[in-house]
Formats: sequence, structure tokens, C-alpha cells
Amino acid sequence: MFPRLTSLVRSALHLLLPVLVAGCVATPVAVEPRVLEGRPFTDAQLDFVRPGATTRQDVIASIGRPTIWLAEQRILVYGLRKVAPVGTLWFIGAGPGGAGGVVEGETREAIFFALDGDSVVMRCGRASVDRGQTWLGAALDWTRAEGLEVQSARGRFVEEAPTAESSLIYFYRPRDYQHVLPLVPPAAALPQGVATFADIRLGDQLVGQIRRQSYAVVRVSPGAHEFVVDPDTDDVANPGIYRSKAIRLNIEPGTTTFIEVGIEAGQGVVVPVLARRSYADAMAAIGNLRESW
Repeated sequence: MFPRLTSLVRSALHLLLPVLVAGCVATPVAVEPRVLEGRPFTDAQLDFVRPGATTRQDVIASIGRPTIWLAEQRILVYGLRKVAPVGTLWFIGAGPGGAGGVVEGETREAIFFALDGDSVVMRCGRASVDRGQTWLGAALDWTRAEGLEVQSARGRFVEEAPTAESSLIYFYRPRDYQHVLPLVPPAAALPQGVATFADIRLGDQLVGQIRRQSYAVVRVSPGAHEFVVDPDTDDVANPGIYRSKAIRLNIEPGTTTFIEVGIEAGQGVVVPVLARRSYADAMAAIGNLRESW
């Protein structure tokens, strides 16, 4: 059981104890899950899929744009984050002074479409996603369970080459930044971590997720692009203090750009620090990192 879920259940038991002692009521109720991200799909909505015949275009035309397209693995991911009740409706006391509520917990799941080299669906499946796990990490777990062989994240840095039509942007995160006390240098990581990973978005599209001591590469067409880095808050005590940060880049054709990502903690907020680096400066750090997974 996840730590936060365990805490919620334990809290529910503490709340139910006075209910039982006082002779009040604890009643199971049906409460609709509240969607935080993505959209739920029933099995009937996926009946159109015919492995070996349905194409990537067919999937997108039928159920919309995916949460993320994992190009190296050739997997479409449709992620869903929702809050659902994990306890019962409880009442303490009666009348205006009474109290009640439903204990809730967050869950994540995803639907995966594995495609072949011709963008035809080979396999489709649904699986739960652990807290603090990236969509890529969940997809790799699913492919292993299905017996599929796909490209895993590289264990070391591999420099790729841009093209005239597709420039490269490397986001790399060599460490967590900690700026809480004056004269204290950046720390490798806070005791419980600042963020397990951070989302990288181009407009409203998720294009990558980056862990500490890793890098992610994004291919874009030349021109002006604004990226937003948003720290994950799955395993943090106070997600309300987390902020996102944007960076605007003018990308020339056939070029490679390096953006160093840090997470700064201090002054009551946790926010990304984004800095454009030269090739030489980036290579000194990114060469020791692995591809984000």
C-alpha cells in the first residue's frame, strides 16, 4: 500500500473510532471518482482496436490525442489520474454540530498502444501506474508483462544529431537544488527528494519527463517555442508550494540546445531553475547522466 494511502486509511480509522463509541453511523456510499488529468475509457470504447490493422491515426481519430507519445518505444500512452473514495461516509454527532465526509485517495492508470514500424497497433492494454512513476516507466513495466521487446531508456548519455527539419533540445537535471539556508551550496538531493520527476510541456502537450541525474531529449521544428517545466508532486508533503517555470527558446534549423534543470527550494516555494548552457558546459555534466526513464 502506498504511504499516502496508508496514512489516509489510518486517519479514517481514527475518525471512525469515536463514531463507533458514540453509536453514530458509518455508511458505505457510492461516490463518483474525480478526474484530475486525462479521461477514463471503458473497454467498449476500445473495441475499435484490431491488432495488426488499426493504425496510430485510427487511435487518435477515435479517442483523441495521447497524454504522451514515446517515440523511441513507439508507444501511445493515455494516462488517467483520479481521486476516488477509499473509505466510508462517516458521521459524528447530529444536527448542526455534526460532521461527516468521505476518505479519498489518488490513483493512476494508463492505456498503452504498442505500434510497429509502420505505425500499426501490435498490442493494446491497460495497467495501473505507481505513484512517482513516469509514463515511460509504466509503459516499460507493461511491455515486460506483455512479453514485448522495446527500446529501454539508455543507461548512459548518447549524443544524437539534429536535421534541417528537426532540431534538438536536451533538458538535463544533474541534481536537485536546495537553497534554504544562506551560504549553503546546492545539495545532491533533499532527504525525501524535491520531486521524483518533472514534466516537460510544449504548449499543452507533454513531451518528456525528467528525473534527477538524467536527461531527456525533445525534437522540435525550427522557430519560437515555449516550454514549461512542472515538478511532480506525487510524493511530497505539501504540493501547494510547488510552482512551474517557463522558458522561451528561438530554435535555429539543424541546431542542438541544452537546458539545465534544477529544482530550487526556498522562501516558501519549490520552483524549477532553467538555464541555457553552452555545448562545453553541458557536456561536462550531461556526459555522466543516463536517459530519463
